[in-house]
Amino acid sequence: MYDFMNFIEDLVKYPKMEDIKPAIAKLEDYFHIGKIVIKSQEDLENYTYVFDDNLIEEPYMTFSHSNYDYLFYKKNDNYNFTEREKKEVLYVLRYLGIHNYISMMNANAEKGQFISANTKLPNIHGFMKKVNELTGRIDFKKYNSYFINIKGFGLVNNLFGTEQADKAIIQYANRLEAFANDDEIIGHLGGDNFIALIKRDRHKKFVDIVTMCPIKIENDGLKKTVNLIGVLGYYEIEMQKPDYGDLISNASMACQYARSNKKIIVKLTPEISEMLISAKKIENTFKEELEKGNFVVYYQPKFDIKSGKIIGVEALSRWISKGNVVPPGVFVPILERNGEIVNLDLFVLNNLCSDIHNYRNQGFRIVPASCNLSRRDFEDPNLEEKVINIIKNYNVRTEDIVIEVTETTNLEEKERLARFINTMNENGILTSIDDFGTGYSSLSVLRDFKVSEIKIDRSFINREELNDSDEIIIGSIIDMAKRLNIDVICEGVETKAQAEFLIGLGCNHAQGYLYSKPVPKLEFEAMMQRIGTVWD
Repeated sequence: MYDFMNFIEDLVKYPKMEDIKPAIAKLEDYFHIGKIVIKSQEDLENYTYVFDDNLIEEPYMTFSHSNYDYLFYKKNDNYNFTEREKKEVLYVLRYLGIHNYISMMNANAEKGQFISANTKLPNIHGFMKKVNELTGRIDFKKYNSYFINIKGFGLVNNLFGTEQADKAIIQYANRLEAFANDDEIIGHLGGDNFIALIKRDRHKKFVDIVTMCPIKIENDGLKKTVNLIGVLGYYEIEMQKPDYGDLISNASMACQYARSNKKIIVKLTPEISEMLISAKKIENTFKEELEKGNFVVYYQPKFDIKSGKIIGVEALSRWISKGNVVPPGVFVPILERNGEIVNLDLFVLNNLCSDIHNYRNQGFRIVPASCNLSRRDFEDPNLEEKVINIIKNYNVRTEDIVIEVTETTNLEEKERLARFINTMNENGILTSIDDFGTGYSSLSVLRDFKVSEIKIDRSFINREELNDSDEIIIGSIIDMAKRLNIDVICEGVETKAQAEFLIGLGCNHAQGYLYSKPVPKLEFEAMMQRIGTVWD
């Protein structure tokens, strides 16, 4: 009598179907008068484990399971199986069916660990696996690694829907895969992000495909051609046996830099790498540094050009790191990109209002003080409420504070800015337009925005020689503002010649290094005592 438990134990020993022949061979010792064949119903894959050409054409017994047929053939047509033998054959076929199904599930699960479900390209694990397989076979120093992000792909999703967007990604993936040779790799990290390992001498051809790839999309029953533009960062591999993680991380840094700086192709250089590592450090430490008090408020006075007296002051953020002052040009762009700038700006406003409150209580002299808000701040729908609450919490008089906002180049942002200014006006809070003249439509700003002040951008006077054209443009801005009862101040004044030029045009207020750089609070207080204000 055949021991079926022994057969099951043999199956467990060989979890993969391609390794199961020893278990089948043992069956032949018992079923010496038959042969088992496993065949896919879709003819995708065939397994024949006991070879014998002298078979009856029709199988004696069949068991079907999961797109597979498990067939038992007689070797001797004259032999009649007993009922018990028939049951035993059927048991064997059933066990094989279950085992085959489990084997397929395990194989699919293992395959899924290395393959992107959507595009069937290697995922990050599959990419690394293929890189490992190429090690020793190729010279990595002749290759580039790439990180690709499809520019504005969210718009494709919004316009055509998720299903069409998925199909677009598959078409893009197919184009990249068709380009790659056997000794090159294309991977899909999910979404609209791809990675690649391509020979350096094929760089230009690869770039051409990546950066402009026409694909077909169905919309309302019609097929449309959409060009997918890949933003590409790449890294020229320098080592014969590189760190596999560097292949992706270095290319990713280059792509990140490209996206942040609105470029299409960027090669990673030591300078870019150092810059991005520094930026990441700032992102990671900002909240902790803010809580520790390492961000402080500096004050830059605004002056009356004729009298040399102080007419106001602007509060600015500075980062004190290891005893050194980090310029805002280092950390502000990074915080603007990741959206943390709103927390810094509200921190400055909070500190400014606290100082104004203390000055009032101590009987110190007060000049109107301004605080600048970034464009990114206006993505917060509750910005108005937060600003008003801070001012009210410190009982700051509305005539003592000015909120500076930056003119925008975007029509949608302009509408958001208008709502903010209107709300400030409704609450009696003064507003100023910073960097005036660089935005969407400066003339319409003067007409539409009820601001108390405009600050002419430094670019208008930051020239070696100011000519007649400068005089006409700046003079017109000053004249229009005055007629609309709007104060004018020019920022970035660094020379006496610039100051005299402004006086000649009727602009009496200035801010810049000619008068004072941003200084710590105590230094500003001493300056107030020493120089005095126009109201003294």
